[in-house]
Amino acid sequence: MEELIELIYMEKRPVVTPERRVKDFLNSIQRAKNGEEISVRGFIILRRPPNAPRDGIYYLLSPAAPSEMKSYRGLRAYLVIEITESTVINAKIQPGEYVEAEGVIDAYPFGTLRLLHTTRISPADYSEYWKDYRTLALSKSELEGLISDTIYAGYELERAITYSLLTAPFVVGTNWLDGFTLSGFNGLEGSKNVMLSLWEALRYIHSLLPWEMQLRRDKWAEIEDDGLLGVDFRFTRPSRAGPLYYVPHNKTLLESKVPVPKWALKTFEKKEATFLTPRAWIRPEDEAALLAETPFVLTEPVSYERNRELEELVPNLIVTVMLAREKLGTLNPWELKDYGKKFESFLTKNRREYGELFDALTLSGKVFNANLRYRLGARLLGSMARLEGRLSKPLITDLIGIYQELTDLWVNELPEKEKLRLIREYERYVGSDRLAGRALGIFANLEATREDGTVSREEYINALVEYGIAKGKAEEIIDNLLREGYLYEPFPGKLRLIRW
Repeated sequence: MEELIELIYMEKRPVVTPERRVKDFLNSIQRAKNGEEISVRGFIILRRPPNAPRDGIYYLLSPAAPSEMKSYRGLRAYLVIEITESTVINAKIQPGEYVEAEGVIDAYPFGTLRLLHTTRISPADYSEYWKDYRTLALSKSELEGLISDTIYAGYELERAITYSLLTAPFVVGTNWLDGFTLSGFNGLEGSKNVMLSLWEALRYIHSLLPWEMQLRRDKWAEIEDDGLLGVDFRFTRPSRAGPLYYVPHNKTLLESKVPVPKWALKTFEKKEATFLTPRAWIRPEDEAALLAETPFVLTEPVSYERNRELEELVPNLIVTVMLAREKLGTLNPWELKDYGKKFESFLTKNRREYGELFDALTLSGKVFNANLRYRLGARLLGSMARLEGRLSKPLITDLIGIYQELTDLWVNELPEKEKLRLIREYERYVGSDRLAGRALGIFANLEATREDGTVSREEYINALVEYGIAKGKAEEIIDNLLREGYLYEPFPGKLRLIRW
């Protein structure tokens, strides 16, 4: 019964449209009386309005984003803003900039236009453009339903696409920003068609997002006729736009070592945007794997179909994303204690199950490097919490389930030549002492969940004893690892791993 009620509700779901924005904008400025002080937000259009006096600077303020105006043919509206020497300007005055203008409303000698004698122009956050319609946000089940009715893939991959749209919160102690990386690699039995199918599905999702939210090299767009005043103008992305999303613009990039163009590499490495990046070949050292919160290995094609409901509700989806980002913007270390314990257990389980191959995959520069994967997992946990509305222990269990599936895929789908190469690298690293290698793996488990990578000597001894190594032997192993350069002591009684 509840599902039926929700379906009926979705049928009647109001949509955030340019027409709704224009009507709301007109209502707000028409209610104001001449001489009244008001504050209004909108996008600056650097075009002089008709009948503008010659004694000042006059521009237009649009309630709808310029990119929406390109395809919208309905009701339009502007507010004329007057800028004088006394106007305090704290925002960039560039076409397409989203600002808040304060001043005194007045009549204007052209049609139904009104004039704002502007006293102050301040920068406005692009997210507020969407959060003004917070009551029209989608529910969790509505969002998941839209994705699953559009993209047909494994359950975990469908979920990961949803998480990627919500982006990741900032995790205290890391240098990354609030982007997200979802990568997909050809499995052992896969073909290029597998990656092409994922790329095409992701491109479709990406094409539905506003121009302002697409990470693009071309920073300017233009409108030849605004449909109301007959003006043409160029516009750029607002300074405070975000989040940004990127999908490779052509299939040749899927063959690249990193499926990201050179101009976007720094953005990719800093996680300043969300990257949805399929990759033609599977290698555990690829940056697309190393920096991905969800590095999937695919053996079956992904399919998608155009979804009219999704296309209509994309603005509501964006409202949902903006509100989720507002609700959970940052994760603190103290919130990750339960996750840290579960992650250590996950590492221990897979070291026992997959042995040296998993150890090799957790070395520095590999896809499951313990410290890096822990931090990426914390970000994924934050994305999952954004969907649920809060962080909880069941979410941690779900996260470990996703990472277990990813581990199984990587271990099982790596070509045999790759597996042998990785094991040889690992053996060169640990030498002939297998017990020392296992001890290094245990240390990696511990340091992965520490903010600064430091583990106390006592804690390490206790972990080795718990594994089944006698205390005296454990102390001997630690001394050998220090002497041979695998560990070092930054402070007495504190240990850190030396990366190679």
